[in-house]
Amino acid sequence: MLYKNPVILCDYSDPDVIRVGDVYYMVASSFNFMPGLPILTSTNLVDWKLVNYACERIPFPWYDEPQNAKGIWAPSIRFHGGKFYIFVGMPDEGIFFTEADDPLGKWSELSCVWSGRGFEDPCPIWDTDESGTERLYLVHGYVKSRIGFNSKLGLLELDLESKKALGEDRIIFDGTKTQPTIEGPKFYKRNGFYYIFAPAGGVTEGWQTVLRSSRIDGGYEERIVLSQKNSMTNGPHQGAWVQTPEKNSAGVSDWFVHFQERGVFGRIVHLEPMWWTDDGWCVIGNGGEPVGEFEMPFSKVSAPDFSSREWYEFQFSANPKCGYAEVHGGTLSLAFVPDCGRTLWKMPNVLTKKIDSENFDFECSARIGEMKDGCRFGVVFMGDEYKALEVSRKDGRFILSVVESQGAESGDDEREEKRVQAPVVVEEDASTADFKVSFRKTDERSGAVTIHCSLGGGFSVPEFSVEKAHWVGGRFGFYASSSGESASVGSISVEKKKSVLDF
Repeated sequence: MLYKNPVILCDYSDPDVIRVGDVYYMVASSFNFMPGLPILTSTNLVDWKLVNYACERIPFPWYDEPQNAKGIWAPSIRFHGGKFYIFVGMPDEGIFFTEADDPLGKWSELSCVWSGRGFEDPCPIWDTDESGTERLYLVHGYVKSRIGFNSKLGLLELDLESKKALGEDRIIFDGTKTQPTIEGPKFYKRNGFYYIFAPAGGVTEGWQTVLRSSRIDGGYEERIVLSQKNSMTNGPHQGAWVQTPEKNSAGVSDWFVHFQERGVFGRIVHLEPMWWTDDGWCVIGNGGEPVGEFEMPFSKVSAPDFSSREWYEFQFSANPKCGYAEVHGGTLSLAFVPDCGRTLWKMPNVLTKKIDSENFDFECSARIGEMKDGCRFGVVFMGDEYKALEVSRKDGRFILSVVESQGAESGDDEREEKRVQAPVVVEEDASTADFKVSFRKTDERSGAVTIHCSLGGGFSVPEFSVEKAHWVGGRFGFYASSSGESASVGSISVEKKKSVLDF
């Protein structure tokens, strides 16, 4: 039986994967979106399910407001001594970790390993030195925009108990000349050699490199093991080596999970077969070229058996406050949060979901009769720009408006917003409004979106193109806000009516 790439057509940037028993666990970047550090599970490396988040909030007060493209970058997940660990870089704050006995339960609050700007993509390795003493090391990359350089990998030794850094950071590989922009390192040890799997060359056009050394601190040999070549998979980027307990029908038990940057679809996940050669190097894909399809990995179970939670894939744009949203019996209740004149880029209570299909329709119904004067509810699609269809209430009347961002080339603080009232007459006594978001793929990197509302006999935002997104894949969702200073203006209930994918 064959599987086809991508195995996840959804933005799970910088995936890392481990196997514990018969279950595979994946973690990915979440940037400023909360809850963060999504955890997915699989029993066959192909079928994945979002089952938990390891971070409920980022422990800094400025993340109570959107910090677009900042926050949680490129985590790594490991299982050691009966515990699960996730190490993660925040390029403006430092390196942090969280731990749990049960990956599907509650994780500890993020704890600082190394404080400072400019560090990213940490990955730990537990090792034993010549005297038999256990030691803990962490490899990481550097963020040029924060520290002034990149294309190098650094090494920290950590305290086994506290996980805090011991001593100073040291550079163990300089890829400036041969592996520019090397980042996203993953640490492994095999047959006495230390291996670092790390992409280089940039997210869109780069390649996958493997470094090897008999010493953890170098010097490292280097070899490019995966690149686009003649395939459709551009820039095969950051990922993880993982092993199945047995070989599949093609004789493969080693696999490499990585992402591909694909415009508005985001950083989507691919699975490559992998082999080790007699000289201690690996070959990934079809002779170093990404595969389009391959024989399914070995698995005792055909698909993961985990229950899903209603609205679980939706995230806020910042740390959520108590009361932003509640779910009761499948109905989502959103509080009307004062917007204080902010654009949607800067509103923390915008609740969105990553697109996970090349074509889809999503329909929902909002009980607008619950709205008070000064409140507004909108359905939005966000890429590098955004458009929303919004219903507001003023003097007892409902008003339908189109909200559109402006200034994609500006910084987030400089972006502006335009609101234009729709040319429709809205019934004063309306109790509900039905919304529909439609997305259609137009090519491999872009799509077209329409948003429709049933009010006033029906009105649609004219179809608009989405070609890229703001660090992450395209997202759609909702917001509820008020123009008043008081937060005690109630809430609005939203129910899913239908979600149709890939028709």
